[in-house]
Amino acid sequence: MKILQISTYDIGGGAARAAYRLHQGLRETGQDCRMLVRHKDSRDDAVFCVAAEELEEKDNHKFLLDVVVQGQYINSHRTDISNTIFSFPYSGLDLSSLPMTKGADIINLHWVAGYQSLLTLEKLFSLKKPVVWTLHDQWAFTGGCHYSAGCGKYCTDCMECPQLDDDPFNLPAAILRDKIAFFKDADLTIVTPSRWMAECARESRLFKDLRVEVIPNSLETDLYTPLPEAEAKGKMGLESDVVTLLFGGEDGNEKRKGFKELIAAIQYCLKDGDFQTLVNKGKIRLTCFGHPNDEIETLGIPVDPLGYLDSDEKIRDAYASADIFILPSLEDNLPNTILEAMSCGTPVVAFDTGGIPEMVSSGVTGQVVPLGDSVKMGEALLSLIFNSDKREAMGKECRKRIEEEYVLNVQARAYLDLYEELVKANGESRQVPPAVPEEEVWETAPEAERPEMSPVQLETGIGPHFSEIYDKVTFRALKDFASYVFEQWQASEADRKTRLDQTRELTEL
Repeated sequence: MKILQISTYDIGGGAARAAYRLHQGLRETGQDCRMLVRHKDSRDDAVFCVAAEELEEKDNHKFLLDVVVQGQYINSHRTDISNTIFSFPYSGLDLSSLPMTKGADIINLHWVAGYQSLLTLEKLFSLKKPVVWTLHDQWAFTGGCHYSAGCGKYCTDCMECPQLDDDPFNLPAAILRDKIAFFKDADLTIVTPSRWMAECARESRLFKDLRVEVIPNSLETDLYTPLPEAEAKGKMGLESDVVTLLFGGEDGNEKRKGFKELIAAIQYCLKDGDFQTLVNKGKIRLTCFGHPNDEIETLGIPVDPLGYLDSDEKIRDAYASADIFILPSLEDNLPNTILEAMSCGTPVVAFDTGGIPEMVSSGVTGQVVPLGDSVKMGEALLSLIFNSDKREAMGKECRKRIEEEYVLNVQARAYLDLYEELVKANGESRQVPPAVPEEEVWETAPEAERPEMSPVQLETGIGPHFSEIYDKVTFRALKDFASYVFEQWQASEADRKTRLDQTRELTEL
């Protein structure tokens, strides 16, 4: 079966990682699976990167959509309720005319923000192929937010969006109406990694009448494996008796990630005399993927920011060296970090939100505490910090759970069963042709031997409902943008004058 996975990134970010792992699992089962991405970081010959054609007229329109509407009207008017990404669904790259797209038996969409627009998605749907859309967040069925911050307006109309503080034209409502118009005839099946996300999709106005399936993410259990404690800690430069608490910090300032609550939980632990004794003896250490929130540094506990880890082995070593993995997310789908930690035999402490309780069994593979309750999280941490036998037992259960439910071939088989059913129902099942036409050689040749892929068309069109408010939105945003540019120009001129004055002084000297 010829399977095409479409994702903005191949391995950059959690959603991309999940999509790439599915791609790997399908290829390991012998399927002709390929990825078509906007940004490629892997060296996989089955991953193809597309570029946009350069046309001045479309580039000018793209500037209005990307910089003025997205940058000024949306990004500059976010409320305090959330600072998670909020994506405008125009413009996009048209993939519908590519031989690879036309030749696919089935198309699987993933995280496509900044890559596909509503018009380019409609063109994919118009190919009359079965399309699966794997939801890595909520953007597909909302008016623009990737996580709703508790808002349920995507179930009705997305009017008066609580994430925008100055939106007199109700932009998210217009976007949701455009999605309804463009998706109405699509042969679309929704797949979610978590039951929580499935319920959100089924309740949404956009997807409420569609088929929604739950297929959890997977990971490479041969790469993410437990290590002997002394060996694992030694790789990270830690003594074997140091209790290590690991958490993720790609963006420590994103409210949804819950770092404020994490800090409060650690502060609660610091009130415990025995915990404080461990801190004073240097036997407690915090380790963080990426770069943590600056407030973490004020806790008085050593923090090791690991920065960006560029290999699975380094990431595995970090998980394997940790005694507890903490995930304080306030909203999440089915986080890869929990799968990775559990696969390395590390118990998890997390809030009861999203798909997390579907992965972590409280008291068995970790502790799940009430959402946002930092005191309960602190108590859960203390209970595990001072009970190494319990941590060890939980770690074994973590690994067992992963091996039973989250290996690559389990996920790949579930997707393949779904694909085969949809292709059969669609009546357009095709076999890979015995001879590949010359114009399609780039599809199968190793990357170094492929002819360069022609740039694809940049689609800057917009939907009918957003068109009704487009002029008003852009005019208002351009006024604000002009003020912003003027302020930047003044700052630049002041800086230039300062440097000229310094140059004159140096010249005189």
